[in-house]
Amino acid sequence: MVYRDDRQALALQVAELERENTRLCKELEVIKKRLRKASTDGHEQRRTGTRDACALCGGTLLPVAIFAGHDVRAPLPLKMSTLRFTNPEGGFTHSAPIRSLVCASCGYIQNFIDIDASKSVTD
Repeated sequence: MVYRDDRQALALQVAELERENTRLCKELEVIKKRLRKASTDGHEQRRTGTRDACALCGGTLLPVAIFAGHDVRAPLPLKMSTLRFTNPEGGFTHSAPIRSLVCASCGYIQNFIDIDASKSVTD
């Protein structure tokens, strides 16, 4: 009789542990989804906020034009090769214009590759 009671006690304990395992797996899935969402939201916020504030001091960014060439009457806009960046619609773009912003507080010049504008130029 003792053997049967021990087996029954172990079976009850195993069943309880399996229920707890199922509950913890569901809770883990919910936490993983929240982590993925928070990570995606954080990445999107950083991506969209890069042109909002200075990377060094957090100051206000203002647009500034930077050109190349010696002829003041016909300046050459700066472009950067984007062959290593794929075009979202497929294929590659050859070059994209560079947009520059300067911080009103510290004067740091920040350059951005304007991939969105290059799509409209190549289309």
